[in-house]
Amino acid sequence: MSGSHGSGMVDALSDYDLYVYSDQPIHADARRSVLHAYCRSMEWDNRFWETEDDGLLADGTPVEFIYRSFNWLEGVLTPVVEGAQASVGYTTCFWANLLNSRILFDRHGRAAALQARFKVPYPARLQQAIIAKNLPLLAHASCSYLHQIEFALQRDDRLSVQHRLAGLLASYFDILFAAYQKPHPGEKRLLLHLAALPDAPDHGIHRLLAAAVVSPAELPGLLRQLDTDLRAWLKTRNLQD
Repeated sequence: MSGSHGSGMVDALSDYDLYVYSDQPIHADARRSVLHAYCRSMEWDNRFWETEDDGLLADGTPVEFIYRSFNWLEGVLTPVVEGAQASVGYTTCFWANLLNSRILFDRHGRAAALQARFKVPYPARLQQAIIAKNLPLLAHASCSYLHQIEFALQRDDRLSVQHRLAGLLASYFDILFAAYQKPHPGEKRLLLHLAALPDAPDHGIHRLLAAAVVSPAELPGLLRQLDTDLRAWLKTRNLQD
């Protein structure tokens, strides 16, 4: 079990995320035959992101059953945690997901073994790789989100502005969590996670989000300041020249 209940950040809207790992796919009919008696309602075999059964248990508890294989998870984590391979945003989310999971049943000990393998100090190489990959994309690279947002504003393409701003913030938070050598907790309640950090750069994210809706012409200046403040903060932590 992972998600909000696994990490401890639970509120009245939190559901239960139950991850089922197997070497072979579990057919939807087999899942339905086992779970049907315990569910009030269920959407079976959703494939929007991963393979899932999503709905309500008999007592009304919202639940998601997510189906994965150990080989898939190992293949995702090995190049990141052991190979320091960074992504554009959300680099270490699956690592955090594994570390925050509570094992409910583990017949052959494979889940515990995988947790033990990846329960390691945050690699400095990975920290450096995430910052190096994501920081230029904020404002300095020719293909940066800032430049893309400026072009979108010139075209009065508000949808593109929102899309690129979401990408910029994904890279921004990837950098922040890497700076703290903290696996990325995922896309939900990021401002609460940010507030829980001992120290963070000035960011003005609330102002950014408001400007994107009511005064988008302000965005380029706000984004340049966000980039400047982040770089200065990283420099104080000896993570930026």
